[in-house]
Amino acid sequence: MSVCRPARCLFSKTPSLPKPTPLHHPRSFHTTLPRPARRRPHYPNIKASDLALLNAAAEESYPKYSTSETDLLRKKYTPSQIAAIKAAESAIDPRDLLTQGQRRTDPWQLSYEDDLAEVDPVTDHAPKLKPSDIKGPKDFREANMVERDEAIAQIANENLAKMYPNGVPEGQLSPEEHRKLEEAIEVAMAQAAMDPRTVYYSSNPKAVESLADPRHSVVLPDLPRIENRVARQTRRLSTEEEEDPRQKQLLKYLGWDKEKLRSIRVKTLIVHGVTNQTRMGKIRSLYYLTIAGNQDGLLGVGEGKSVEPEEGRKQSVMAAIRNMRPVPRYENRTIYGDLEKKVGATKVLLCSRPPGFGLRTQHLIFEMARAAGLQDLAARVPRSRNKMNVIKATWEALTSQKLPDEIARARGKKLVDVRKVYYGGSVY
Repeated sequence: MSVCRPARCLFSKTPSLPKPTPLHHPRSFHTTLPRPARRRPHYPNIKASDLALLNAAAEESYPKYSTSETDLLRKKYTPSQIAAIKAAESAIDPRDLLTQGQRRTDPWQLSYEDDLAEVDPVTDHAPKLKPSDIKGPKDFREANMVERDEAIAQIANENLAKMYPNGVPEGQLSPEEHRKLEEAIEVAMAQAAMDPRTVYYSSNPKAVESLADPRHSVVLPDLPRIENRVARQTRRLSTEEEEDPRQKQLLKYLGWDKEKLRSIRVKTLIVHGVTNQTRMGKIRSLYYLTIAGNQDGLLGVGEGKSVEPEEGRKQSVMAAIRNMRPVPRYENRTIYGDLEKKVGATKVLLCSRPPGFGLRTQHLIFEMARAAGLQDLAARVPRSRNKMNVIKATWEALTSQKLPDEIARARGKKLVDVRKVYYGGSVY
């Protein structure tokens, strides 16, 4: 047997041994993720060349007040108001308006662009004026031929100025432009002839202008008033509304007001018919199961049954609000650890999840978690999925959690906040 091969294998380089696999670390009891070393900016970076173009576009779209505009503002606003306007203008960056601002596209947008400082005679309802609003004498007489011709000429010129804001075209005109000009003159003369200012004459110009002002029209309706006699008769105040006796008793029991009661989120999850066999026959009624929560750590479940549908639903709603109990929440978003609860043949498993996980549960547990104010939760129902038992088991599991403070106190240990010790107090 040759000894060369064993010697060659002995003095040759030994192959590297495989690296041992890292041990599997157990799951940390802390549900939040560690803070990353570098966070991405919320806004994309802008180059200097693009910034110059952006500044130019912003100055063109949102120019600053000129001297003439500032003089006009001084006639309407006080110096303190002008200073406030300038401070607001300097606080708003026109580049942000250009990049982040957008025009409204909702159905409630105005059909025209206006600052709403003045009444638009086309789109707005003009307020009705009284004879006392006309200053000076209000005597009229029928105009003679000379006064009528002067008034027609003046009103026709005003109408032509509205049709041609840049002036009436002069010089050599094309046949089409000449025809349009003749039609405009005919329309202006016809409107002037039908204007009441050409029929009557007064020494007070304000009185003459009131003849063509629609605000002095007799058939113009008044602006709607809220505090009038008809509105007071047809409207009921909130204090005069008919109250349900059960609701009044519930408010007295809880010590709440109506505004706080309206903030409670209520939803009926189960509705089905039941039958009670008596010696008088079968009595059919409806069963309701309702949940109620303030979306901030309170959750309740109530049941109601009645022959009348609305009566049974009100019973379940009042019972759910009356049965609300606190739900402990870790970081105001999830539960403390994993929970398990069994009601009848139904078993519910609830698991806490990190931020941004969401509510990945079935629809009944989803509605209960949303009413209680939970944001990150996972759930499983491995056995029977009876709806009533699922709701009751989830409610009992959420309201009977064991807090870390209670466990530490029972064991005689000291509870340390991991966030403050290892992460400098940062939650996310």
